[in-house]
Amino acid sequence: MDDLQCRNYKIYQNPDGYCFTSDSILLANLAKVKRSDRVVDLCTGSGVIALLIKAKYEPKEVIGVELQPRLAAMAQRSVELNNAADVRIVCARVQAIYKDIGTGFDVVTVNPPYEPKPDKEKYTEEDVCKTEAEITLEEVVEESAKLLRFGGLFYMVNRARRLSETLSLMTKYGIEPKKLYLIQPKRDKAVDAFVVEGKRGGKPALDVPAPIIVYDENGVYTPEVRSLYNQ
Repeated sequence: MDDLQCRNYKIYQNPDGYCFTSDSILLANLAKVKRSDRVVDLCTGSGVIALLIKAKYEPKEVIGVELQPRLAAMAQRSVELNNAADVRIVCARVQAIYKDIGTGFDVVTVNPPYEPKPDKEKYTEEDVCKTEAEITLEEVVEESAKLLRFGGLFYMVNRARRLSETLSLMTKYGIEPKKLYLIQPKRDKAVDAFVVEGKRGGKPALDVPAPIIVYDENGVYTPEVRSLYNQ
């Protein structure tokens, strides 16, 4: 059990399985969510983004969608542990999930698999979490567009090498990139990840702030990252 350091929320994780990283923390804290919003978190895994969004913003509704039954069950246990009644975990494929949960959502967040589909017959849990074994980047963006209302906001974290592909797919499916946060693991390291904010049906205009540096020389979160918790 880990402390999410926000309103005493805690989360179950399996130390022998796939665990969330700072990518999820950054995504949840960079998203703009209002109390009246309905939110969907795709590829929710242990439910960390869904729970942080609930803890920090207290939106009207949060739905976490997770394909793998064990992870979905663990996320549900964390929901119950925190008495987060407005968070619902749905164990299902992301593809065509709008048929099950509806459309017109205000915010969609996603920390998708980063790596290409592995060349093997059977996939491990980690394969499904980290690679496109069960869903492609294009399918994630396409489904997000179907879930969002016109003017709704989309947030994705991904590796820097997939930036051009991500922006192209967002434009293809009617989600205009509006803000791009570049992520450096440390001050002396190159940008290796990004968080992008998009608007369904928005007009072209992209803002790129100075890069976010995650860790200081001692390997702890920088004041910049810690301040995101208090915004």
